Amino acid sequence: MKKRLIDFCLVTLGSFIAATGFNTMFLSNKIASGGMVGLSVSFQELFNWNPSTFLLVTNVPLLALCLLFLGKETFIKTFYGSWIYPIAINRTAGLPTLTHNPLLAAIFGGVIVGIGLGVVFWGNSSTGGTGIPTQILNKYTPLSLATSLTLVDGFSVAMGFIAFDTDTVMYSIIALGVISYVVGVMEHGFSSSKNIMIISENSGAIRQYITEKANRGVTQIPVLGGLKSDQKTLLMTTISSYELPKMQEAILNIDETAFVVIMPASQVMGRGFSLTKKYISENEDILLPN
Repeated sequence: MKKRLIDFCLVTLGSFIAATGFNTMFLSNKIASGGMVGLSVSFQELFNWNPSTFLLVTNVPLLALCLLFLGKETFIKTFYGSWIYPIAINRTAGLPTLTHNPLLAAIFGGVIVGIGLGVVFWGNSSTGGTGIPTQILNKYTPLSLATSLTLVDGFSVAMGFIAFDTDTVMYSIIALGVISYVVGVMEHGFSSSKNIMIISENSGAIRQYITEKANRGVTQIPVLGGLKSDQKTLLMTTISSYELPKMQEAILNIDETAFVVIMPASQVMGRGFSLTKKYISENEDILLPN
């Protein structure tokens, strides 16, 4: 019950944040930043339709998809989001437009709306509209939330060519990019990490550097070479991105022929990252202390 209450609070807060960015930045500058909200800007220009009313009506078939693919619990929370977001847009409609410079509106409006949508997604829900197919793509495909948002909302931005000139649509694309970036940051966090795999004849010295000098954990994995089937040791460690240049230099100083594979690690949990470092004996765990 407590978790559900927190989720509903996040959806409410995020909806009002996003609605504030929409009314103070996007609407007057005719920035169709994607989704049903973007379409509402285009349709207001073409047919003088009220954005909040448009959102309420178009959410009906999308909510049916939500119930079918995302389940009853998400449907309940999304139903609430699809109701509260148009109301938030209506209640914040009287706020003044903060800038009439479309570039500034696209950038700063994108930040505000992106934060709002990120908070809504933290509540395991959406504001309805194209947020529903975004969540469906995120659930049933390998696409991240930010990538799914970009693909779905990109279609809405393209529809802006019917209502607006090319310059206005390009500002809308900028806004969509900013929103996607902000949502991605809120999804994965500001910090980024790298996963490194190393095969070297001097694996012992490299392992010693990682544990003693770099103060990071390392996993030793026995592997077989594909050409001669000779026994080798694969070292695997995870570090923060800012530590990478120093780590690369140290590895090459130890063994300039070392085979090194570096991969992005979008989310890292455990000792030295989401948990406080705790030093343990190597004999107790092959994963050395972080």
